[in-house]
Amino acid sequence: MAKPCRHCATIFFIQSDLLAEDNDPYPDHVDDYSPVRHHSTVQDLINSANTCGLCGAIEKSWSLPRLLAKFPDIKDEDFGSLELTWKLTDASSCGRDVVCNFLSGDIIVTSHAYSDTFKLTIMTCRLESQTNQAALWSSSHKSPANERNQIIKSWYADCVSHHPECAPSTSELPRRLVKIGSEKSELRLIDTTEETTKNTSYATLSYSWGLSRPFTTTQSNISSFLERIPAESLPRTFHDAIETTWELGLRYIWIDSLCIIQDDLDDWRREASRMKDVYAGSSVTISASDAKDSTQGCFVDYGLDLWENDGKGVVPMTVTIRGKPIEIRVHQGDIRRRTLDSNLSTRGWTLQEQILSHRVIHCMRPEIHWNCHRKYHTESQFTFDGARFKPFMSKFLPSHATAAEMQQLWIEWMTDYSNRDLTVTRDRLGALAGMVQYFGETTGFKHLLACWQETLIDDLLWIRCGAVADPSVPLPQVPSWSWLTRTGGVSFKFWFRVMGGCKYFLHEHVKIVESSVGWTGEPMISDIASTNLVVEGPVMQMRLRIDPRAQVFNPPYMNVGDEVQDFHNHPIPWRCAGQFDIEQDREDDLFTCLLVRSVTPDHDAPLNRYRLQETFLLLLPVPSPEGLVYRRVGIAMIRGNEPEFRCAEIKRIRLV
Repeated sequence: MAKPCRHCATIFFIQSDLLAEDNDPYPDHVDDYSPVRHHSTVQDLINSANTCGLCGAIEKSWSLPRLLAKFPDIKDEDFGSLELTWKLTDASSCGRDVVCNFLSGDIIVTSHAYSDTFKLTIMTCRLESQTNQAALWSSSHKSPANERNQIIKSWYADCVSHHPECAPSTSELPRRLVKIGSEKSELRLIDTTEETTKNTSYATLSYSWGLSRPFTTTQSNISSFLERIPAESLPRTFHDAIETTWELGLRYIWIDSLCIIQDDLDDWRREASRMKDVYAGSSVTISASDAKDSTQGCFVDYGLDLWENDGKGVVPMTVTIRGKPIEIRVHQGDIRRRTLDSNLSTRGWTLQEQILSHRVIHCMRPEIHWNCHRKYHTESQFTFDGARFKPFMSKFLPSHATAAEMQQLWIEWMTDYSNRDLTVTRDRLGALAGMVQYFGETTGFKHLLACWQETLIDDLLWIRCGAVADPSVPLPQVPSWSWLTRTGGVSFKFWFRVMGGCKYFLHEHVKIVESSVGWTGEPMISDIASTNLVVEGPVMQMRLRIDPRAQVFNPPYMNVGDEVQDFHNHPIPWRCAGQFDIEQDREDDLFTCLLVRSVTPDHDAPLNRYRLQETFLLLLPVPSPEGLVYRRVGIAMIRGNEPEFRCAEIKRIRLV
């Protein structure tokens, strides 16, 4: 048994005390962090990691390697001057068997005026408890299939019996389903328009195709699949999902590669347009979260300590506190955010699958999780619900929300989606179809290429936050004003912030005159036939150049007009910063600039360096007989005490 250092022992004392209590105290705010004493420097913790198991786990999970890469001037001998500060959540107990804490640490680099945060989840279980008899807490640290299935069945049964808000929201069935016969190996495809399947409950599978094409239904084999699907030919992920479906008492499952005719474009478009109902109508979604393709299975084989490679493992240890042994499982990061780090969360199609589903089984390493509208369960038998769960529900559509809350959700989803990968670039629109349809029906908003007419001014202010776009994967039909024009990460409301932490006034300067998108068929599934966006606002010419020395900042700072800034007399931040949409830099430096928004602080606010912040689009003219037509090439923000656009002309222009 490992002997913890005195600082880590204090944390274990807190958890041990809670395990010993007779009541079940569910604190309302598990995320309320309080300062806690621990090692004060990086060097102190490294020294302790040689003998303390928890300090060793911290050393494997903290952000020091990232800091050393960012600041190569930091040497090993400087570790004694790198300060550490710590915070700990209130210990939270789930019954009397398992306790959870979140430990947060900051590494402070005083020489660079910089700090970096890392977090761990510490789960504790009494050795003599009933929960500890589970294989996950025992020496094997891995649940056998029968025990894992029992856990999943208990979660599902509890949700079906007690969570009416988690029930499927539609009774519409997909066109096709895989039917499981009296034996799990008896499989065939059914056409729900031809067979009577009323009140049919079914599961859905969410998985990554990866580089290897999975077993598929085609025009040549669909007739035989309606008679029999050869179970022996199915990949491991399909087998695992079918077995889990069977164990839950369900006899139907929807798997995209089997239930959509993959070489029939008309069938693909028709079924892709129904994704909203496919996942919203499912009884449960089985998510093969960590499998890279369909061959690896839902329950990926794993070793325990995977932190050295991808941070998805767990460090188990046994410690003695007050003469009693307790079992510890230490996870890197916040365990409730583990799904965000899974392989499946890097894939474009799976975002709408997660959002539209009402219940999800996350098959991850080193343990499975359950997520529904009311609870978040872990295989280690800890449950987050109520206030402890609310901040992590953004992957579900809420049953009740204001327009502002829905807009914020959409921004979070699109920020996430923009960073995901798609094997086929044209799917960039189709993989959003179900979300767009559901969001539009919920809010009544008018859709405009992953933007909304009611929030279009906000939506126009997107900024590239990742690497420049790959020129080999353009979406030529998408207009330059939509963030879908680039393949890569974007951010919204980037410069929408309170100036100096004070009250502020927001001024919109653009009026939407005309806006529409035409399609050759179903929106987002077919080709774009036409787009039209006419706006009216302050326009002026401006020369902007990115200083090569400012390229290290994101977004980089810019020289305005004839300015030639230098770091000695004009230290960062300069008054203007901006980003080009699909290039790192441009040779031309004269742009037509459209002022979209400005922010000013309250008159009673303390005087900051600048009193005004203006955000504007960078445009270039497009030859056209229709008059003033421009395409967007970037976005920028400029600060000052007087309006930069005070001499701008109000013009009506068309964006393409």
